[in-house]
Amino acid sequence: MSASEFLESSPISIDDVPIDFELPVPSTPASSAESSLTPFSPPPTTLPTPDKYDTRLWGHFPGWVWSERSKDNYSWAWEYGYDIQHDDERRWVCKPCIQKNDPRPKNFVAIGLQNALNHLYKDHGISAPDNKTKSGLQKKAEEKPGSKRPRSIVDIWKLDPLRPREQAIANSMIRGFNRNHFQRLLIEWIVDTNQPFSITNANISDTTVRALINSEFKKHKARVIEALRKSPGLIHVSFDGWRARNRHSLYGIVCFFRDENSKPHKVALGVPEVRRHSGNNIATEVLYTIEAFGIEENIGYFTLDNAEWARTTHSTYKKS
Repeated sequence: MSASEFLESSPISIDDVPIDFELPVPSTPASSAESSLTPFSPPPTTLPTPDKYDTRLWGHFPGWVWSERSKDNYSWAWEYGYDIQHDDERRWVCKPCIQKNDPRPKNFVAIGLQNALNHLYKDHGISAPDNKTKSGLQKKAEEKPGSKRPRSIVDIWKLDPLRPREQAIANSMIRGFNRNHFQRLLIEWIVDTNQPFSITNANISDTTVRALINSEFKKHKARVIEALRKSPGLIHVSFDGWRARNRHSLYGIVCFFRDENSKPHKVALGVPEVRRHSGNNIATEVLYTIEAFGIEENIGYFTLDNAEWARTTHSTYKKS
């Protein structure tokens, strides 16, 4: 019997087919199921408030937005830069410049950041971390003997200027440093302990040290001249000589005087070197020192020993 003959001989009624109207209900609500399949969460009802640096950034770059490829930042320069884009252009913007409120913050194309590395090293003193790519300027500086960039406060204390607290610590230390006071203490130490001028060649040269010493000497000399000028009485002078260990013959010249309040003082006027130990040579140096301080008209007594050169010196001075 064919299939058609079987269907014609055994007609099926709809009433013969059992229908179960109690369909299984899924345990998960439809809304939850649909939401679990949605790839994106709904947008938040409130927007995050940008900090002051973000506001400052967008003030310099209107129309720009955060880069959509920010996860592709492999260079250490991105730790110190903002990643922004506009249309197809992507740029690196210097964070320290934004934080310092630079009117023209440096920014560079995001492809190849050698210019950004040079900027960080040159303008902010930020060197490459260990085992990281160095900027061209840093490599050149380190290749030159003796010209390596001195370490800054940030380097020495290993501070991160991008962290507000550490940035505040660095700024406080830098602003609290008085360069003139430090150099004056340094010069006094070099002179008092008879150090070579080249002891500071890591930062300033021996020529600079010599210039600073001469400058300090002139300042102190001017004060002594002013004090001697105001002295109400006569100024008495004493001098004597000795030979140093390096066989230099030196003569110390000291004066005694009363200040404008009649308080007694003594001060060293000079320690000239006299190559030939004769009365004429010594008198010449003493006269030159007295004239240098402008007290030749106010000289009172000389205190000397009884050596022959002393009498010759005194006679030569009186004739001058």
